[in-house]
Amino acid sequence: MDIDIDVDLGPIVALVIDDNRYARSFIKTALHSFGVRTIHEANDGPAALDLLGRETVHLVIVAHNLSPMNGIDFTRAVRGGESVGCIDVAIIMVSAESSRETVVLSRNAGVTEFLVKPLSTESLFRRVRNVLVNPRAFVQTPDYTGPDRRSLALPPPGQTDRRVAPPLPRPAPLVQPAGGPIRMLTTPSAAPRRAAAPPPDRNGRRRFVPGDLIFAEGDPGDVAYVVESGAVSIFKQVGEHEVELGRIGASGVFGEMALIDGEPRMAAARAIEDTVCLVIPMAALQAQLGKTPELVILVMETLLHDIRRMGRELGHIRAILDKKRAAEKALPAASMPPDSAPSRGERAQPLT
Repeated sequence: MDIDIDVDLGPIVALVIDDNRYARSFIKTALHSFGVRTIHEANDGPAALDLLGRETVHLVIVAHNLSPMNGIDFTRAVRGGESVGCIDVAIIMVSAESSRETVVLSRNAGVTEFLVKPLSTESLFRRVRNVLVNPRAFVQTPDYTGPDRRSLALPPPGQTDRRVAPPLPRPAPLVQPAGGPIRMLTTPSAAPRRAAAPPPDRNGRRRFVPGDLIFAEGDPGDVAYVVESGAVSIFKQVGEHEVELGRIGASGVFGEMALIDGEPRMAAARAIEDTVCLVIPMAALQAQLGKTPELVILVMETLLHDIRRMGRELGHIRAILDKKRAAEKALPAASMPPDSAPSRGERAQPLT
């Protein structure tokens, strides 16, 4: 399966820890295919801790079932600073066990991401990309040291908020996606009219006229929309071509993906007729997500990643098809093969 490698992982130094040399070989081969050039390996936790005390490492991939020190104990040792200086290194736990107890124990030990076996190169790249492009704030308290365990700035369901200060800011990414956020490419004469994004009315609605650009591809996502009346075109810019991915009519929802996974808008949205949208603020959606089990959120994020990838592929495919159709329409009649045109006095028979 082809993977859209949109980040340069050449400068990243990785460490793979597994007592199975075939498992280590698979992960190393995958990392090399992603562009990682420097990869260390260890067959147990103590050897890995010794290496971390001597080498600079940005990414650790550790198996859960190790001996004499399992992956959770190894993570606790790293976060505790035992003989290592890089206590905030990104750690991806790989495990054949997917029980809630294992996931919670791993998270509470300070694991950054959790990945269930059997692995695929795509699932591994998704986790590697996420921990490097979207690093979490690092928390150090008497009870916990590790990446911020909250994906939302809300207390767990049914619990009071124990935070006494605002959430920590996210650190800078270790790598940047190639080219940064994608923006609309338009000429001044053809530039779409951009909505001034007025605040919603007292009923939480925004109104758009035909041609209003509701948001652009690459914009940060701060609200989602429900179409109450009218219609909205969802489109991508592929080279010099604007490719429509679909249209949203009454009762349709759009713009929700960026609120869930924190990624920029994957496409642009434009009103194609007088349109009224109900605005869903990020806080409202997060309040509902805060009641959702963590495993469900993980599944949602995985699905959204796949949808974004398919959206990019669909945009390119439709751009190619549009070019092909335009070229076929431009063909002059003289270019038709002689046998394809009826001779004089001969009537073309209709198809039956």
